[in-house]
Amino acid sequence: MTDEPDVHPEDEADGVGAASSRRKALISSAVGAVLGGAAMFLVVRTLVSEWEDAKAAITDAQVGWLVAAVVLGSAGMASIGVVWGRVLHRFGVRVGTVRVLAWYFVGELGKYLPGGVWPVVGRGELARRGGVPRTRAYASVALSLGMLYLAAMFVATAFVPFAVTGGGFSPWMLCLLALPVGVVALHHSVIEWLVSLVSRVTGRTIGIEVPRWRESLTLVAMYIPTWILVGGATWAVARAITPDASMPRVVFAAVLSWVVGFLAVPVPAGAGVREAVLLAASGLDGGVAAATAIIARVIFIAVDADGGLLGAPVAGRRRAGATVGPLPGAEEPVVGPG
Repeated sequence: MTDEPDVHPEDEADGVGAASSRRKALISSAVGAVLGGAAMFLVVRTLVSEWEDAKAAITDAQVGWLVAAVVLGSAGMASIGVVWGRVLHRFGVRVGTVRVLAWYFVGELGKYLPGGVWPVVGRGELARRGGVPRTRAYASVALSLGMLYLAAMFVATAFVPFAVTGGGFSPWMLCLLALPVGVVALHHSVIEWLVSLVSRVTGRTIGIEVPRWRESLTLVAMYIPTWILVGGATWAVARAITPDASMPRVVFAAVLSWVVGFLAVPVPAGAGVREAVLLAASGLDGGVAAATAIIARVIFIAVDADGGLLGAPVAGRRRAGATVGPLPGAEEPVVGPG
């Protein structure tokens, strides 16, 4: 990755000078390299440690179902990046699928660092270096994350009847009470108020056009297949171990576990939290549930690691791939390609 200046007209409008941008680029490149290396180290270390626990369970598992889990898990993770590309498009940015997937997978390695901010920083910075104005880059990541987990709550709520019928109430279900709060928070008037508040606090104008509520809910709906794939991948793991795994209950437990893991912000990638929820809500026997949780985690970590390694050469390119146009409803010239 080079250290050339990275100044976009919209960044200049925010008062960022060329000299200052060069210094910031050097600093951010160094910090990014350190954080990226730390994230990859943690991914590999977690993968190795989890593999030791998963190895015994995998020995007796049906390989065909495990292959299905890998395919479904990979498709689920990739779909997150694809829909993020749709969110970027809503902010007037067009970027190729390969490039946006590279940004997504490399940036998401930050979720293995303590603190929930690193995936936003990782993806936001990669998009910015690729030619997306800073404000649009970060806003798109934050908004897409909110939409992603709002979709997860919709899916988990839809599966609640199956979970209740199969095993009764679980305290973890209370997390789904955040669903109506999230739907209201996604309303354009609420987001516009938040943007205005941030602008006043930072003293900087945030030049984004907030999507209307209907548009945002449409983007949320685009993330629903993601969670069907994620839940399906986890069920495929359980099915590889036992033929008695209930598909609706395991899908419910899997999606709910990701919601709880996301809400547990200080915990890297929801480590330990997702497994606890899966054990409590899946209806699987203790040993089977534990094996399912461990193997599923290994698969998703491997998908993240492989995606990050494959995407790194593409994600590292600067100013190539993104075409920045005017914000919806704005009168400004098109800048591009990236």
